[in-house]
Amino acid sequence: MLEITTRLVGGIMVLDVSGSLLLGRGLDGLSQTVNQLVAQQRLNVVVNLQKVSVIDSSGVGDLVASFSLVKKAGGNLKLAGPSHLVRDVFRIARIPTIIEVYDSEEAALKTFEQ
Repeated sequence: MLEITTRLVGGIMVLDVSGSLLLGRGLDGLSQTVNQLVAQQRLNVVVNLQKVSVIDSSGVGDLVASFSLVKKAGGNLKLAGPSHLVRDVFRIARIPTIIEVYDSEEAALKTFEQ
């Protein structure tokens, strides 16, 4: 099951995602959450993936769709703290060529200051 909590850190929305980003496991929750943020004009987003245990192609697609939605609205979405397994999937899917991926939430947040 996928759980998402949101919190505001210095004007940046952080989505703490935990569980599995898999087809049929509540993936639409991520898209729904990002849609709500865009509607509220919360356009700087960090998706904290530290507690995501596994991801499949549907999860990757959902992250890319969320990134595109935020980007089209004039914002930026960055990924933070993926496990080695999730990072391997990102590498295979070439996600770092599309979305910025950082080792930690702190590193991702700092990039918004520049």
